[in-house]
Parts: sequence; C-alpha cells; structure tokens
Amino acid sequence: MSNKFGRSEPAPRLAPKPRLSDVVTHLQQIAPLTAAEPWDNVGLLTSPCGNPMVHSVLIALDLTRTVWADCCRRKTNLLICYHPPIFKPLIKWIPSGDTAESLAMKLFHAGTSIYSPHTALDVAEGGTNDVLAATFKLKRVRSMTASRSAEPQFKLLTFVPANAVETVAAALFATGAGCIGKNSRYTSCSFRTPGEGTFRGDETTHPAVGKKGRLEVVPEIRWETVVGQSVLGAAIDALQLAHPYEEPAYDVIPLANPQTGPGMGRLGELSEPMRLDHLAQYAKRRLRIPHVQIAGRADGLMRTCALVAGSGGKMALDAWHKQPFDVLITGELKHHDLLAYRAAGINVLLLGHAASETPVLSALAENLQHHWPMIRVTATTPDPLTLVLG
Repeated sequence: MSNKFGRSEPAPRLAPKPRLSDVVTHLQQIAPLTAAEPWDNVGLLTSPCGNPMVHSVLIALDLTRTVWADCCRRKTNLLICYHPPIFKPLIKWIPSGDTAESLAMKLFHAGTSIYSPHTALDVAEGGTNDVLAATFKLKRVRSMTASRSAEPQFKLLTFVPANAVETVAAALFATGAGCIGKNSRYTSCSFRTPGEGTFRGDETTHPAVGKKGRLEVVPEIRWETVVGQSVLGAAIDALQLAHPYEEPAYDVIPLANPQTGPGMGRLGELSEPMRLDHLAQYAKRRLRIPHVQIAGRADGLMRTCALVAGSGGKMALDAWHKQPFDVLITGELKHHDLLAYRAAGINVLLLGHAASETPVLSALAENLQHHWPMIRVTATTPDPLTLVLG
C-alpha cells in the first residue's frame, strides 16, 4: 500500500498559518472519520475559541499530566491526541486529579483544541498500521479486513442538448461528481451517447426548445457520471441549475460496486525469512525499544505476518482462517486471546501497546510541518511504563 504521509509534495510557498478548520479538514483527508470504528470517539473533541489561527501543534499518544505540561510550556493551541481523552459521555465534569477528562477541561480553559484520529488513522492509507508495516519493511502489504469506509456510489444520468453538455458537465464536476478509482485519482469522468428525446409541454410551460402544446423530437446527449453519496444532493442541485430545460429529466441509480478502501490491520511478507527470536531482535532495533515479548518456537522460521497496532484482540485469528500467516505482530493481547493464537499454532510478537502506535505520530508531525512550515509541530512519545531490569 502507498504511504500517504511519505509522498513528496512541494510545500506551499510562504504558507500562512492555518485556521483550526484548515487543519481539521487536512486531518480528515488523511484519515476520513467515516473509516473509524462505530464505538470510537474521533474528530474534533474540543474547540474553545471557535476557529482560531493555529500556531503550535503537539501530537501525543495520550493526554497525561506530562503531555498537559508540555502543551502549557509550548503554548500549544492544538493537541492531536491519538487516543481520545474524552471517550464516553460525561455525566459530571469536575476538574480534579490527572484524569484525561480533567486535563482536557484544563486545556479547554487555556484555549487549546483537541483532535483525536484514533481508529480512523489506523485504517487510513499511510496511517498507523502502514507506518508500522513500513518500519518492518513488509512486502505485498494488504488489508486484513474488508473496508468499512468506502462511500456508496450512484450513477447520475441526464439528457442534455449538445450545445449545453459542457456547461452541465462542468457544474457537476465542480461538486465532486465524476471521480473514479482509488483515492479518486481520475476526475471529470463521464459517458455520452447521442440520441433523440421527445416531449410535449402543456400551456403553462416555457420549453427551452420548440413550442408548448406540440410534440417535439430533438437531438440530445445522454450524459452519465458516477457520484458519491456525500455529494449526490449537491450534484442534483447543480444539474437542475445548469441544465437549460425547464424540467430536466435525470435518473439516480445505486451501484453495487465492491468496496476497495483499506480495512483494519495488515497482512504482508517479511523481506526475507527470519527466525522468531531474530525477528524480535529486529523489532527492538527498528523501533528502538528495550524489550519485546514472543510466544511460539524461538527458532521457527517466519515468512508471512499479520500486523495490528495497539491491542490485536482476535481480529487476526479470524483472518488467519482465510489467509494463514506465520506470526502476529501487535502491541498487546489479553491472556486468553494469546492462548487462542498459540492453540491455532500462530506465533506472536508483542511490541508493547505504545511502542506499536508511536511511529505514526512522527509521520503525522512531518506531514503537517511540511504542509504548514510557518507553524510549530512537535510529536511527543512518553511511555507510561518503565522497564525494571535486574
């Protein structure tokens, strides 16, 4: 899969500092919120000052006292917090202690907005799982699960006089209609078929072609395109405004095209076969972490793997029955989930929850800094756990 964060694009010259809405729009282009899990709480969680100019961004895994103090020290007015600090509906909100909710309230009063991408970023191309897959240099990377986020598509067709086709087409394309392919790489897509149309207007009509009360046979172009659900209403409005006919005819046909967007988790192949214990050492070096955990035969040879940043659960176990793999690489597992993987003969490499998710923070910071060179963007990666040796 392509790494969206890794694409080299020229930064805007003398780009002005963005408004909060500009950064939010950019984040949602990177990781559409429609891709997030239904139980998740993603997007802009707090916005204390309307739509302020963003001058300093801090990106963190969690909202802890350390992160809160860092926001205050840097005078940050946008915190991008990977895990949502406000997750469940709040019945009472009394700032006390160092809970994420209390710290979020303190930041609110200090004028700091909070945005959380969480599972939307996990699914996204170039997001949490893709950055981790790139860290392990996996080949032939693909989604482990089917996409949940692909937008329903419709075919929109109408009948237009030849001299008005380009006007109608331009109006529809301006709404976002006519986009086809992965990441909408093809735009302004349509099909045109010449034919004849007939109509008869009553005495109250004012036909653009011919006369009222008379059967008219006129040359027309059947013009059709593809429209996503999110822009369908705007496309129909644009069609009616741009079409020369008093009562333009149009059809909206739902399409059953397969969804091709990315799903949760990743499957891939190691660059070369590797023993499980050697893979563990490789993981420590690549992620610069002091320890990992393995379950399985240390000298077993690993060729294919499943990868789930954070807490893997049994998602990969379900996928294994359709697409077997040698090892699951994830942040952490519940004890009984770990036993289920071993019972199925699947080896496991546990990186630590934070260690598996932090690589994407730097990638996201780099993306935002490149897009807006005039603001300060910093990624902080404190781990709440301390390793005690000896």
